[in-house]
Amino acid sequence: MRFRPASPVARLSATASRLGITVLDTAGDARVWPDENVAAIVSFGEHIALGPDLGDDGLRGDVLAMALIVAAVMGDCETGHPCAITAPAGYVLIFRARVPALSPGPGELATLLARGCGREAGSAAFEYSVPDEPAESWGSWMPRGRGWRLLQDDRS
Repeated sequence: MRFRPASPVARLSATASRLGITVLDTAGDARVWPDENVAAIVSFGEHIALGPDLGDDGLRGDVLAMALIVAAVMGDCETGHPCAITAPAGYVLIFRARVPALSPGPGELATLLARGCGREAGSAAFEYSVPDEPAESWGSWMPRGRGWRLLQDDRS
């Protein structure tokens, strides 16, 4: 019998791990975070940093689902695909503002992913932004060192 993580967050984290995407979770040190409205940062489609104070696993799972989809569809040049996100600077900010997942795009895919991992809530779509400035200019609040931990599968 194959192990299946119990919670949606654990399932999404396991999915990220299988895809080679590193997920970092704040461990209470909000001083290194850019803005209280930012729920997650997706960097180069390979790293996801979850923001502080996301609260319960419901919101965390939905934000992680959106971040996983953003990681999957982001690139540094325009592709013309309706779900693609062009991020020439290499990162995308996902905000805490939830939006309806009515139209085709990353939000709709995130909602489907969250539901597939056990979330039964409405939308897992969130507003996001593609900043123009290169990642080096925001290195002072990049997730590293104290205050961050690697989010791993909950195998208990």
